[in-house]
Amino acid sequence: MADDTRAAELPPTQRHVLSHTLGHGSTTRPRLLTATGLSKPSVNDAVSSLEKAGYLHRNGRHVPATGKPAVMFEAAGEVGWALGIDLGSSHVELMAVDLAGADTEHVSLAEPGRPGAARRREPTAPIMERAAAQLAAWCADPRRRGRLRAVTIALPQIIDTGRRQVTAADAGREQGAVATLLHALAGHYDGPIRLENNVNCSAVAEMRIGAGADVPSLAYLQLGVGVGAGIINEGRLVRGAHGAAGELSRLPFPWADGAEQTSRHAMEDRLAASRLVDSYRSRAAVASDASVGEVVRAILADVAAGSAEAKAVLDAYVLDVARACAALAAVVDPDLVVIGGEIGDAPEVVAAVQAAVRPLHEFVAVSGSVVGALATTLGAAVLSLEQAHGQLLGEYAVHAAPAVDRLRPPPGDRPAG
Repeated sequence: MADDTRAAELPPTQRHVLSHTLGHGSTTRPRLLTATGLSKPSVNDAVSSLEKAGYLHRNGRHVPATGKPAVMFEAAGEVGWALGIDLGSSHVELMAVDLAGADTEHVSLAEPGRPGAARRREPTAPIMERAAAQLAAWCADPRRRGRLRAVTIALPQIIDTGRRQVTAADAGREQGAVATLLHALAGHYDGPIRLENNVNCSAVAEMRIGAGADVPSLAYLQLGVGVGAGIINEGRLVRGAHGAAGELSRLPFPWADGAEQTSRHAMEDRLAASRLVDSYRSRAAVASDASVGEVVRAILADVAAGSAEAKAVLDAYVLDVARACAALAAVVDPDLVVIGGEIGDAPEVVAAVQAAVRPLHEFVAVSGSVVGALATTLGAAVLSLEQAHGQLLGEYAVHAAPAVDRLRPPPGDRPAG
């Protein structure tokens, strides 16, 4: 189990020094003196104690242009790690990250979809068995054994207030895929396990390490098999009284005089990426197993070649997305609306949405995703990492915040959609 008792007993000076070390990635005693404002004896004592406890280890020497060389320190494995899990309807993404944000390991498990297959509620049993085995292997690895400090599981469903936190001991009360993951964690981690809506996790990723890193509020509009929005205001997730904030699929549609709503999820049917794909397939020869991204690229190529039909399909879909962005802006007035999914990976489509929304609402700014296809997994990892920092460092956790920034995908190395 994670040694939370020992972490809680770290005195303030050690937590202060450790937080800055996690934030810097690697540092020296002189740098810690400047960063913490502590006295030299206090820094030296804290570093020595953290070394003995296994929280810090030496990592070479820094040789400045002037002055004396200094020993470099960085966080050691004993500090622990955090876990983010994206438990989708047909896939499982696992991401392990150390508390400095420097060492990450990612595993993706999914079965290829079959054209025309019904949408699943959760991954198949074989996928879940592989995910549980991978999770147990990570927890049993000597580098990580007994050092897991926080877990977040992202789910494609509303998470009500009473279910946001569970433990491995709750496996018997949960069902299906969630129960499988909790069983895999049993014996390795007995701390709180956070359950969070998947689109909320994507919004967190874009806010902390993506398109919204420089603004205080955003709405993340997910356009995939399902449709939803994650809303962050003044840096905080907006969940609503029942955890249903941002559930755009529940909006009644259509509203025109004389029109009747055809289903509870009519808005989702209207905005889902599958609508664009199906509309285009009905007019053009497109492979039945082509992905959303491939179809979008085909549409854009045909538009560039002068196809009026392709332009009509794209314009109709873009206008509906623009209306959804305007609706979000009218209710929550975010600094930015980030379009997620493979639709958001196409800059031409995002630019068209921005142009279409401009006459509808004067304050809406629209962006494509910076984080990309791993937004949900990264958001879950961010939430776990921040929780682990808070539990380990208390009021000094703020100095470790740059560790989260290290999860940002390098430019040109975004996960493919």
